[in-house]
Amino acid sequence: MTQAFQPSSMAGYTLPVYEYRRPPELSTNEIALYPVVVVGAGLAGLTAALELGSRGIRTVILDDDNTVGASGLSSRGICYAKRSLEIFGRFGVAERIRAKGVTWNEGEVYRGEQRMYRFNLQPERDQKFPAFVNLQQFYVEQFLVERLQGVESVDLRWRNKVVSVRNDAEAVLVGVETPEGSYTAKAQYVLAADGGHSAVRELIGAQDEERSFYEDRWCIADVKMHVDDETRRSEAIRRAYLDGIPTQGGAIWYHQMADGIWRTDWQIGHLPEADAETTPERATERLRKLLGPGVRFELVWVGPWRFKKRLLQRFVHGRIAFAGDAAHEHSPFGARGGNSAIQDANNLAWKLALILQGKAHPDLLQTYEAERHYAARDNTENATRSAIFIGPATGGQRLFRNAILDLAQRHEWARAWVNVGRLSVATTYADSSLNRERGAFESRSAAPGAAAPDGRFGGGFFVEQLQGQFTVAFFGARGGAVDAKTVVVSEAYDVLWKRYGVPAEGATYVFRPDGHVLARCSGIDAVFAGEAIQAVLDYRSGGTSRMSTQDPVAQRMTQPEMDRLYDDLAVLVDHTPGPERERVLARLVIVLAQEVGSYPKIKQAISTATSEK
Repeated sequence: MTQAFQPSSMAGYTLPVYEYRRPPELSTNEIALYPVVVVGAGLAGLTAALELGSRGIRTVILDDDNTVGASGLSSRGICYAKRSLEIFGRFGVAERIRAKGVTWNEGEVYRGEQRMYRFNLQPERDQKFPAFVNLQQFYVEQFLVERLQGVESVDLRWRNKVVSVRNDAEAVLVGVETPEGSYTAKAQYVLAADGGHSAVRELIGAQDEERSFYEDRWCIADVKMHVDDETRRSEAIRRAYLDGIPTQGGAIWYHQMADGIWRTDWQIGHLPEADAETTPERATERLRKLLGPGVRFELVWVGPWRFKKRLLQRFVHGRIAFAGDAAHEHSPFGARGGNSAIQDANNLAWKLALILQGKAHPDLLQTYEAERHYAARDNTENATRSAIFIGPATGGQRLFRNAILDLAQRHEWARAWVNVGRLSVATTYADSSLNRERGAFESRSAAPGAAAPDGRFGGGFFVEQLQGQFTVAFFGARGGAVDAKTVVVSEAYDVLWKRYGVPAEGATYVFRPDGHVLARCSGIDAVFAGEAIQAVLDYRSGGTSRMSTQDPVAQRMTQPEMDRLYDDLAVLVDHTPGPERERVLARLVIVLAQEVGSYPKIKQAISTATSEK
C-alpha cells in the first residue's frame, strides 16, 4: 500500500533532531563494560533506561535513528493508560503528558449513525490520574528523552546501529556501527527494545511462539480541525463507529489528541480499491462525510496499516531480555501496545537493578519472563478478539455480533459484550511465584500481583507513596521495624480500607518497587512483611505458581421448569419468521450466557449442543 502523506513537520512543531556524539570507544579502542545496554530508544527502551538510571545503574542506549517517532509525524500510539501515567509520574513525565495531551474517561459507541450508548471507564473522582490521556507518541518519547538528558548514569547514543550480538555466560558483546566507524561494547545485560523489526531478535535467532499477519487493512488519518474551545472540550471522548456510513460499512475510530488534531482510523480492507484509500484526496472525501460540510480541517498525516500477531517463545535469553514490540506484537485495539511496552520496562528494571546491585539472585529475572509473557499472551488474546468483533470475517461471527449490538441498544448489561477494544489496564500477576497471602480478604482488586489501587491519602494520593522501592502499608496501626518504607493508613481513610478489603483487625500490605501488591496478611505483622521482601531477594527459579479457582454453586432447574422451557422454546421457533429466526436465537444465546455467568459451563454447553452423539 502506498504511504501517501507523511511529513516530519507541521505548523508549530518539527520533529527534534538529536546530535550524534562520538562514542568514547572510537577514541580509546577499548571494549568498555557497562551494566546495561538498551537497544532501541522507543517507549520500552526509554522507560527502562529511566527506571535503571533513577536507581544509579549505568546504562547505555543505542538507537540507529536521530529523532523520535517513526514515519514522520505519525501519531502511532496515542492512548496512555492510567497505569502508564502512574509509572511516568515518579519522574515528572506524566504531568507533561497530561498538560500537553487530552484527558478522557468517557467514550461513545455508534452503530452506523446511531449512538448506542456512552460509557465511563473511571467514574471514581478520587484518582490521581484519569483512565487515559491522548497524546501523539513522538511527544511522549521526546519528553522521556529530555528527562533522560538530566540523568547522569544514562548515555543516550543516536545513530549507533547494532550489527552483531554475542551472548556469553559472563557478558554480552555488542557490535555497533556509527557514522565514524565501528566499535564493540560489553554489557552485563542487554535489553532488546528495538521494535517489531528487532535486529537483536534476528541476530540471536530468537524463536516465535506464534506469528500471523491479518488481512484486514486500515487507514490512519490525523487531521487538524479548526473548531472553538467549547467544541474541543466536548469532543474529549473516544468514539467508535461500527458499520460506519462514510466507510461503506467499515469501522471508524475517532478521538482527539494534542494541538487540535484528531486521530481517525478507517477500516478499508473491505472496499473495492483499498490501495487508493490512503491518498490525501480519498481521505479528505471520507472525512468530509464524517465531519460534515461546515467543519474546516487539514490533513497532518495519512498512511496505511495492517497489523500482525507475534509472540516470542521466551523473553529472556541468557543475559538478553526482550521488551515491547521486539517481544510481542498484536492489533492496536484497546491501546495495549505502547502501554504494554511501558509495563514491560517497569517490571524488568527494578529486578535488574537489584541483581546488578548484588541484592538479589540473577534468577529473579525469570519472574520477568513469567509475568510479562503472561501479560503479552493476555494482551494478544484481548486485541485479537477485539479485531474479530470489529471486523467479523464469517457469517457466524457477524450473526452473533449483530445479536449483541441489538441487545446492547436496549439493555445496559449487554454492553459489556460489545468489544470495540478492551482498553488497557494494569496486568495482574495473579499466579506470580513472588506473591504471598495470609488471611481472608474481600478485595480481589488489591490481591497479590495487582497494581495498587489508588485513592485520597494525606494531602495527595496513595500511589504517591509508591516511589520505586519496597513499601509496607499498615492498615490500622504502626507495625514493627522493617527494612522498607512504611506507611500507616488509619481507619479515617475508609475508602482505601474498602478498596483494599481490610478486615476488622487491620491488615499489612507489601508493595513491590513497580507498584504492584507483593503480599498481604490480616493484622499488623512486620515480620510477615520482612519475610515477603526477603523472599524476593532470595528468589530461585523452579518454584510453583499458585492457582486458586472456585466454581459457582450449581443451581439446576426443576423438572416442571424444564418442561415449561421446552414449550417456550418451541413456541419461539415456531412463531418466528424464517429470516429473523437466526438473529432471535443468537440474542437468546447471549442473554442466557449472561445469566449463567460461567465460561466453562457455557463452553460445555456449546460442546454438548454441537456434538452428534
